[in-house]
Amino acid sequence: MKLSAKSRYALASLVKMALVHESQPTITVLEIAEELEISKIYLERIFSELRRGEVVGSIKGSQGGYYLTRAPKEITLYDILHSVEPALFSENDATVDKTSQNIERALVEMVYTPMKEGLAKMLTNISLADITLEAQGEEGNYMYYL
Repeated sequence: MKLSAKSRYALASLVKMALVHESQPTITVLEIAEELEISKIYLERIFSELRRGEVVGSIKGSQGGYYLTRAPKEITLYDILHSVEPALFSENDATVDKTSQNIERALVEMVYTPMKEGLAKMLTNISLADITLEAQGEEGNYMYYL
């Protein structure tokens, strides 16, 4: 499965937010864009969709920025992807319903519905905190011996 650039940038940005969540409750799109080397304009559009999906909120003004609407452990991968890629979770259009209802029914029952349910289940079992924890592990909690 290949995620769009929009989904990948949304995920990376939210992991960045979660990494600094405790020490920095709000963060600007400019800060994220510069640190992750993502277009600020593109990131603003993504954050607009994340805001509509209630994954992030915003505060205006000089001390403003975006904040996570819930703790990272309460935000699932499903919440994030559903905000930026709603078509991924939409119902499929009928394929051959007019010419062969049996084939259409079989496709819905054996392919479309199980795929949609399986994807939703898997994505709801992964939280932003899980991804953040994995990201922290690579940055190192190194122990040095002298």
